[in-house]
This record gives sequence, structure tokens and C-alpha cells, in this order.
Amino acid sequence: MINIRRATLDDVNNISVIGKQTFEESYGEFFEDQEYLQTYLKYSFSIDKINNSILKPENLYWIVYDEMKQICIGYAKLKLNSPSKFIDNQNTCKLQRIYLVKGNEGKGIGTRLHEQVLQAIVDEGYEYVWLSNLKKKEAAVVFYKSKGYDVAGEDTFTIGNETFQFWAMKKKL
Repeated sequence: MINIRRATLDDVNNISVIGKQTFEESYGEFFEDQEYLQTYLKYSFSIDKINNSILKPENLYWIVYDEMKQICIGYAKLKLNSPSKFIDNQNTCKLQRIYLVKGNEGKGIGTRLHEQVLQAIVDEGYEYVWLSNLKKKEAAVVFYKSKGYDVAGEDTFTIGNETFQFWAMKKKL
């Protein structure tokens, strides 16, 4: 059985571990210099950084737990009140992270997690949600398009000396 729930401070360690794992699984192959990747993982998914982030009222986290295996298999992070240069409406939030451990795709878990995030967005009174999706991750683009997102523009993100091309995608709620 898969349990998806809002994360608390008790989940910081799991989010740190699963965040590093899923980011590396999702993007590791696209890094020419693995040192930049490792530096990013250590910084972005440190216990202190996750702890500080989860304490901020504008950040909402979810955790995905496989009850049968007794392990965390995914998580999501939503940043409330996060306008985008690609959306004229300021009543917007950003889906910053939504990840599942490899091998859990295609089972409806990502859809269930996404639905819970969208419900929170509606409950909080926001009109739009946006996200950044690596252009090379075509399956993810297809997933978000199937959920009603449209490509709103292009952007870049730099880690170390490496620059990645992203689609900014948006959805009106």
C-alpha cells in the first residue's frame, strides 16, 4: 500500500535521502562533470537546508511511503506565492519538485501525488501553478501535458559550469 501525506519535520531525513537519490536518478546522466552534481546534491539536499525549507510557511512538502516495503519512494515540494515571468497572473505557485524513485513510474503514484498537490493549491486559493521541466526529459513533458499543463516559455538553470535548458510549464486551476 502506498501512503501519500503532507510531510513534517519528522520527514526531513527521508526527504534529504530521497531527494538526493531521485535527483541523481533523474538528472545525473545529463551532467558532464559529476563533481558539480555531487556538490549540488550535498548542498541542495542537506539536512539543514531541508529542515529550514520545511519550516517556511510558503513551502509545502509531501512524502510518498511504500507501507509494504517500509521505505520512502518519493516526495513533492510546492512553493506558494511564487510568480513566474511566463504568467501574467500573480496568484501563482510553483511545483518545485515531484519525484519518485526509479521503478515506481507508471503505477499511478505520480498522478496521485500530483492530485494532492493540486488540491492544496486550490485549497490555498491560487489560480495558476507552474514548473520547470528539463527539455531532454520528454516523458515528463508528456506527463505534465496529460495533466493539463502548457509550455509557457523557455528558461535555463546553471549548476556549476553546466547550463540546462528547461521548459516553463503552466496550468490554470
